[in-house]
This record gives sequence, structure tokens and C-alpha cells, in this order.
Amino acid sequence: MKKFILCLGVVLLAVSCRTGGDVMDKPVISVSIIPQQYFIEQLAGDLVEVNVMIPPGASPASYEPSVSQLAKLDQSEAYFRIGYIGFEQSWMEKISSINPDMKIMDLSEGVEIILENAGEDEEDHHGHSHYGPDPHIWMSVSNARIIARNIHNNLMLLFPHEKEYLQTRFDIFILSLDSLHVDIASKLEGIENRKFMIYHPALTYYARDYSLEQFSLEIEGKTPSPAHLKEMTDLALQHQISKILIQSQFDRKNAEVLARETGSEIIQFDPLDLHWGKQMRYIAEQLNPSNQ
Repeated sequence: MKKFILCLGVVLLAVSCRTGGDVMDKPVISVSIIPQQYFIEQLAGDLVEVNVMIPPGASPASYEPSVSQLAKLDQSEAYFRIGYIGFEQSWMEKISSINPDMKIMDLSEGVEIILENAGEDEEDHHGHSHYGPDPHIWMSVSNARIIARNIHNNLMLLFPHEKEYLQTRFDIFILSLDSLHVDIASKLEGIENRKFMIYHPALTYYARDYSLEQFSLEIEGKTPSPAHLKEMTDLALQHQISKILIQSQFDRKNAEVLARETGSEIIQFDPLDLHWGKQMRYIAEQLNPSNQ
């Protein structure tokens, strides 16, 4: 809290020193993660500047913004939150207090949220299960259509004189998503073993869309225990799982242990890549290399 108060004081000081000559050429839209930048650039073209709060390599679960990033928020017309990532859960109230006139829009609106088990034990001592929303909604082409619609609707409100331009870009982007879905489905067609392992469960929605089954090494953001690693090893051998996916943001050590024990292949990918469509295709290609 002391850190936030100090940051807020610096931000307010910077704001008080601004002059009319500091006005940005383009309206600024702030977002949480890099893939949102991709979506907005496809839909808005050169109408806006996108300010991404979580930089490359940082964790959306635990990142804390810098003073300069907080100051940038004062220039933002709107903040498009992705929905349920830890950064937003921790910081949205504080972000809103820095720029109370900034419109905050939730891009997860209308997405069918998958609940994930939030703890290693299925039930607590009261017999209650703990579930939370799986935050990785952008790792799904079907969800991307909803996210794109939400972005488009809000851009139409922000730029009422650019409706024809925005509608054209939206229509083109939706067609590209349709093509991407067909391409991914084709690449995964005929795959015999639709089970895969992953270090951090970022592909829950992707697996749902294409009838795949994801098994996670990490539980509740914690490094897998020896017992869980043994359980995953046995499961991989039992189901002949040959792929272990791991995000480029995570340590490979535990995945390498599992790979040695099971003879599985480690596949590194980046769910926070700016080249979102390329990553979505890459995942399908790696899960079914015979159909590339």
C-alpha cells in the first residue's frame, strides 16, 4: 500500500506539471497483455496507440506496474481489461483511481468462462470445492470472435465518425478468425492421441474448442510436488502422452524431468506473443506434426 501511495503521488505530480503541448497525437488505449495489442491493432488500425501494461517476459499473475506505466494511464481514453488475470484482480481498482475519467471495458463479457480447480485438494475441510475462472480466454479462436466484437463495439463508441472504417476492419478480422479456426481444425484432424501435458494450464479453452485433453503439472501457480510429478509421470505412461507444452515464461526443469521419465517431447510456446495467430497455428502443428 505504501508503494502504491508513493507511485500515485509521483503520477499526480507528473499530471500537475503537464501542459497543453503534451497532448498525444492519437488516443491511447491501455490493455493488460500483449495479445490484446494484436487484436486492437487489427481492429483499429492506426486510429489509436496501444499501451500494454505487462511487458514481455513478465507474469500476468504477479506483475506490478512501474511508476512510468502508471503515469501513462493518465493519457488513456480507455482501459480494455482481458477479464480475470491476477494483475487485473490486484490492480484495477488502483488503476481506476489514477484516471477516474478513463473508461474501463471488460473484453471477457459474453465469453463462456471455464472454472478451474483453484487448489491442490479438491475439497477443503468443510467439504467445499474451490474453483475460479480460467483467465486464459484469449487462447481460443471462438473466444477471440467475442473479444473482437467487444473491442469493435467499444471502438465504435470512442470513434463515432469512423464507423465505416471500423466496420470494414472488423469484417476482415472476423474472416481471418474463421480461416484460422478451419486451419487449426484441419491440422488437428485425425490426431489419435488427443491428450497432452502442459506446465501451466493456459490451453483450457483451446483444448475445449478442439476436443483435446490438457493435464497440468502446475497447480494453483505452484511448482509441482514430487508426488504430483510422480502422478503425472504415471498418467503420461498410462495414456502414452508424448507432448509436454511449456510457456517460454516458465522454468523447464520439471518438464525436463517428466520428459526423461516418459520419453515425451517438450514443446515451448508463448501465449503472450504479439503474433497471436501464428502461435495458435504453431500449437496445432506441434500437437499433430504429421498434419502440418
